Amino acid sequence: MATDLNRRLLADAGLLPPEAERAGSNDLVIAVSAESADAADAAVGQAEGLLATRRGDEGPHRSEPPRSVIGAARGLPGANVALVSVPGPHAAAEAHQALSAGLHVFLFSDGVPLADEVRLKRRAQARGLLLMGPECGTSLINGVGLGFANRIRRGPVGLVAASGTGLQEVSSLIHRLGGGVSQGIGTGGRDLHEAVGGLTTLQVLAWLGRDPETQVIGLLSKAPSSAVAERVLDAARALGKPVVAYLPGWPGPPPAGVLSVLTLEEAALGLVRALGTEVPGFDMTRAPRARRRRSGRALGLYTGGTLCDEARAIVGGDGHEFIDFGDAAYTRGRPHPIIDPSLRNAQVARAGDDTDVGVLLVDVILGDGAHPDPSGALAAAIREARARARRGRRTIEVVAHVVGTDEDPQGLADQEGKLRAAGALVCPTNRLAAELVRDLVRERDAR
Repeated sequence: MATDLNRRLLADAGLLPPEAERAGSNDLVIAVSAESADAADAAVGQAEGLLATRRGDEGPHRSEPPRSVIGAARGLPGANVALVSVPGPHAAAEAHQALSAGLHVFLFSDGVPLADEVRLKRRAQARGLLLMGPECGTSLINGVGLGFANRIRRGPVGLVAASGTGLQEVSSLIHRLGGGVSQGIGTGGRDLHEAVGGLTTLQVLAWLGRDPETQVIGLLSKAPSSAVAERVLDAARALGKPVVAYLPGWPGPPPAGVLSVLTLEEAALGLVRALGTEVPGFDMTRAPRARRRRSGRALGLYTGGTLCDEARAIVGGDGHEFIDFGDAAYTRGRPHPIIDPSLRNAQVARAGDDTDVGVLLVDVILGDGAHPDPSGALAAAIREARARARRGRRTIEVVAHVVGTDEDPQGLADQEGKLRAAGALVCPTNRLAAELVRDLVRERDAR
């Protein structure tokens, strides 16, 4: 369909003929790239033939797809979760329908007004249901991933997270350290804001506190309201289970029984150690050796918002720039960059022309729902950036971190290998990647 987004995608692929530029969102565009006119005609003819073919079952008893969430719930009585991913202005109405049908809600949509979020969460709580979101990118429920999710073994660590990529980073590191996750529940990025009051976080903490499979609990957030953080930490302390809290920007001391950490890596290590076992698995204490310091500024181009914020805080300094391509400003009318990283990758390639950029910092997110080969796509952009810098008689360093496990469909080792082959320095955690970049550009900040 010739929506604005689809016309841009066709144009980017070189498949938007002049007549399609005038098409409207209710028009169908069939675009063909072929080696010959005969091949193009055959392809268009095949498409037209499929369009002209009647459906196989036009009888009176054929099944109709449901036209509402409530209708779908009636047709599938065993369902207990609804996934809502529609434009923000329509998302609240669909979520209310799901709650009316007695379903928990995974609300992926962004652009939902704050007042609607509060109403939805209060209504869900009153009905004994869970409202995950809005802007909930990830959850792991009984071993099943919703949204963007890595393949993580089951285990005794329970996670509640107002951060999708924060949940992915911590759960992946737990897996790589030999641990496992009982439940990983996303709450939406605004849950610990003052207006929302941690409604879903408090609900999930109570559930994890009662869950016999959960022995330790990880609390992960974006920058929280101080008052809400204290309320949530008091609830965590009362659970009687060890709790590790990652609350960036929160200055207060944690209550007894709660370990406060400054990085996502520390959160994963703290949770595994809280089980009373030695930390097995890979060595997260070593980063690749930097070739030499760079005089240019650092440019962080991220697909994960929490990873971007963590790196920005670690690198510090004036003049460095960090961009989260998962922000609503970049996803309005476009797929999320974890699905389609082309916008970010184009910026990576263009960075090679920027004479002030000495170091690039990038992330790659694996898992179900993600791009099938994100490192392969990024590696081409890295090579282009380095080639452009060489043409300008410069060099540019690239530092990368891959979030995922070798059980993910893309394969962690394979994805890291593609980045190394393109000349990137690959670090096992986001913290190590950011610290490596900080060390590379320290010479500039010291001047």
